[in-house]
Amino acid sequence: MIMLNSLVKDNIKNLLPYKVEEYADIIKLDANENNNAAYLLNKKLGRAIMELEINKYPDSDCTELRDMLAEELNLDTCQIVVGCGSDQLISLIMNAFIGDGDKMLTHIPTFGIYKIAAQIAGGTTIEVPLNEDFSFDLNSFVEAMEKEKPKVIFLTNPNNPTGNIIPKEQITKIVQLSKGIVVVDEAYYEFYGESVIDLVNKYENLIVLRTLSKAYGLAGARVGYGVASKRLTDILYRIKPPYNVASLSQLAAKICLMNKEILHDTVREIVEEREKMIDLLEKIPDLKIFKSHANFVLCKLDDARGVYDYLLDNKVLVRYFGEKGPLANCLRISIGTKEENEQVVGLLKNLM
Repeated sequence: MIMLNSLVKDNIKNLLPYKVEEYADIIKLDANENNNAAYLLNKKLGRAIMELEINKYPDSDCTELRDMLAEELNLDTCQIVVGCGSDQLISLIMNAFIGDGDKMLTHIPTFGIYKIAAQIAGGTTIEVPLNEDFSFDLNSFVEAMEKEKPKVIFLTNPNNPTGNIIPKEQITKIVQLSKGIVVVDEAYYEFYGESVIDLVNKYENLIVLRTLSKAYGLAGARVGYGVASKRLTDILYRIKPPYNVASLSQLAAKICLMNKEILHDTVREIVEEREKMIDLLEKIPDLKIFKSHANFVLCKLDDARGVYDYLLDNKVLVRYFGEKGPLANCLRISIGTKEENEQVVGLLKNLM
């Protein structure tokens, strides 16, 4: 009998998988999806699918989609790489630049996939804590850069799961000081409005990641893209798998971009609902609310597990982060439709 564990790479043996809980018949506010966009473009997509030659492999380079993004961003098509979600692009970056013993630097708490992807690539993750209010500590981060000399830096702006932002001038300073690659993940950019994409032509070591999963409501299609200098995208293309984005996903992305004014309306609704929810939640005793620039709200309370279970019993799913670490006793609540948000607030008022 083969002892499988003896064959596994050392950096994989202790890797904890990124688990996702699945529930049926529930108000799903745990994954920062755009519930306001559900079904909005289904008719347009359905008509377009009728002309799709699904028997053929997809365009391996996502040429039409990249052309559309390049026109919107005022960049060259060659500066854009499209992936099967931002997750794939994160893995590509790690595999291109991180090897055994190399260091990846990020802040904590943040998106857990960065650390997982670095570990899979054989690297070591260095984490700089955010301040107690989850604001970014530039001085501590620069000190860690100078000490650790990371090959790759990941910054999330706005940050998931805290909702805080890093001022553009601070990101610029980090890019200027870094001797490695700086990745700025702007998955929630549309809910914030400020970007550093305009800097990719100035700094050759900068990569900006975006996704169509959040504001554009395409989480089920898995489409993300990265923007960088041509020299950087050329490196990523060396290891990008062929046909990595399905024809259906490319089609859905193009339909979204052609009808983005409809989706922009949902973004405005979500931002308005976010501010309204923050105001209402701040009035509930024993509930600490953190300022958010994304499509979710992070709150801290004494019995987070009990509140999580109570909401789940009432058919509402939010994200619970456990009892340890910087997110101890925190819940992240995605901003849903007006009716969904009202239900969450009502349930919390009744309980607390």
